[in-house]
Amino acid sequence: MTLRFFVIIGTLILMCFVTSLLVGYRYFFSLPTINTSIEDYQNRELLSLKIALDREFIFLETLNYDYAVWDDTYNYMADFDVEYVDSNFVGDTFNSLKIDGVFIYDINFNMVYGQAYDFIKHTEFDAPDLDLQVNKLNRAIIPNSKASEDDNSLSHSGFLQTADGPVMFASHVIKRTDKTGEPVGSIVFIKKVRPSLIKSLAEIAQVELSYLQIEQASSLNDIATLKGSLQGEDIATQRKRVILDINGNPLLALNIKHHHQTLPVLFDHYLKLILLMFFVMSLLSFYIVNRYFIEPLINGAFAINSMLVKNDLQPLRFSNKFLEMRVLISGFNALIKQVKDQNFKLEKISKIDGLTQIYNRRAFDEIIVAQWEQAQQQKNAFGIILLDVDHFKNYNDLYGHQGGDNVLQALAQKLKQVAKQNTGTLARYGGEEFILFFKQLSYEEFVDISQQLLLAVRELNLPHEASPVREYLTISAGCVFATKETLSSNNVSMQSLIKEADIMLYEAKNSGRDKTSIKSI
Repeated sequence: MTLRFFVIIGTLILMCFVTSLLVGYRYFFSLPTINTSIEDYQNRELLSLKIALDREFIFLETLNYDYAVWDDTYNYMADFDVEYVDSNFVGDTFNSLKIDGVFIYDINFNMVYGQAYDFIKHTEFDAPDLDLQVNKLNRAIIPNSKASEDDNSLSHSGFLQTADGPVMFASHVIKRTDKTGEPVGSIVFIKKVRPSLIKSLAEIAQVELSYLQIEQASSLNDIATLKGSLQGEDIATQRKRVILDINGNPLLALNIKHHHQTLPVLFDHYLKLILLMFFVMSLLSFYIVNRYFIEPLINGAFAINSMLVKNDLQPLRFSNKFLEMRVLISGFNALIKQVKDQNFKLEKISKIDGLTQIYNRRAFDEIIVAQWEQAQQQKNAFGIILLDVDHFKNYNDLYGHQGGDNVLQALAQKLKQVAKQNTGTLARYGGEEFILFFKQLSYEEFVDISQQLLLAVRELNLPHEASPVREYLTISAGCVFATKETLSSNNVSMQSLIKEADIMLYEAKNSGRDKTSIKSI
């Protein structure tokens, strides 16, 4: 066996080994990790879509409640005074409330008053489906008037199919303003499902969204309903979800296109590029070894053999190239160092929010996963705070987007100080939302930190004349604290903790803003 043949066989074996190693690593480690990340992302997209839809219902339910629990409405059920209708349900009312219909029923499902008015087209339309004496199945829209005050069945909401298309509805039992008196009927608000609603949901969830009104329900039996998660499905670039009406029948088919429009494959461009680079480097290495090591040895061996045959010993006069090889290696190492430095800078830029100069959402997702696993291993407590600037849209409208950017920058630096003082981590979660997490602390310390954040923002004393809360800028925060026992039991996930913080944030907002809502699990 010659030396050159041995090196060729060794090079081929090395190429096969490294190729198998790279492909195996991607198949068994990289792809599962990427798929899990995409799955979590798509779960968050579906959850955001569900939350956005629930928010629409909350707004409609709130409007409906204001009219239902009101002395004027209650008195109307007794005397049917036309003045109540004339002063409350005119065209401007529908425009301002952004609803398409008001219907009042007595306790026997008789319609006392009904008005269907398209607030976009400014025209009245027929709504025969709301005649509950004829369409008895639709009586399900009426809440249970015999329920207790603490029972959610005093109100009802959902979707309903009508001759004019699908609508959202919210209903509530009519009572006096102080919630006294026997139930005398119910009031129902409806709102048409329009493309603008779907567009709004898509913007909030950051997905491409389209919908189709369902004509034949049997063809959609195998499609899952919208529940805010993948529900066991594999990751995909798009998927379908159905929305049911109040009677449990498929009403709308949603076509959801996820943010990830391409799915990971085994041999992607990066792996192919790495393999190609490796093959090129292997051939180049073989050439260098052959040119500057094997050939000199062979030439030297032939020269020595020739001298032995001729019996004429002479000094070997071929040059030694090892110095040039060291120069080449030194240059290559310098190049690699430069590439790593550049990659480090690019990596740092990609993880820092350009406006606030704090961690962005991508960096937060990476950091919190590692910190969460460490907290579980060390059995430490873990706290998450999700906060939002109160009425930030009003601020932008009054002071301009540049003013809004300046506020976010100042706010980020102030929050960063509080986070640093308490060994926490801060990131911009999106828009005017920020998120922080802390570990190795007690519940009392966590509560104190949440108050520090409120006080820190107040101390900035940033004017906010468009805020109905304060004359200065304020924040609302949702706080969730996972105890050591909770983390030790592995009964809670990082995603569920963030979801609970989001729920607490909505609770803080709904209870007046400029405050925190804290939950310990």
